[in-house]
Amino acid sequence: MKRWLSIALTLLVSGCARFQPTAPGLSFSPTSELQSMTLKDTSVHYDPNVMRLGVARSAVQSAFGEPNSTDSLEDGQTDDVYAFYPDGTKFVNPTVRPRNIALGVFTAGASVAVRQLRLHQAESKLTLYHAVYGSDGTIASIRIESPANGSPGTTQAQSPSANSSDAGIE
Repeated sequence: MKRWLSIALTLLVSGCARFQPTAPGLSFSPTSELQSMTLKDTSVHYDPNVMRLGVARSAVQSAFGEPNSTDSLEDGQTDDVYAFYPDGTKFVNPTVRPRNIALGVFTAGASVAVRQLRLHQAESKLTLYHAVYGSDGTIASIRIESPANGSPGTTQAQSPSANSSDAGIE
């Protein structure tokens, strides 16, 4: 009975976080270990001069690193999502580490539940920037998702038809 309860709890909590661990952690340097624990990359900070219309994808990636997620839209455009904490540091996607597997086994799944709740709590503070790239490889539109605890459901959009003097925020 206890085992079934822990399995059910693990399954329920595993769906809480948006950015789920998808790949094993392959780097065990002190920097990557610190980023894995804090879920922050303090060497990367949000810069509004980079996240604006007309900026090339390569320039965005050189400033912010790899996106937190990438999707292809139905019309063939690429949507990169970058996640930043309120202090401007970049969110680091969680990875599966040997310690996570060992803790999951030794705690009968309780550590997995705690980790998922921690991920959900961290993600509730993030501002998500959806950069959609046009066929020329530059940002065609930007959608901003504010943190859940600030103003839920608030989005701002930038479009190519917007005036450059107002930075394109509608």
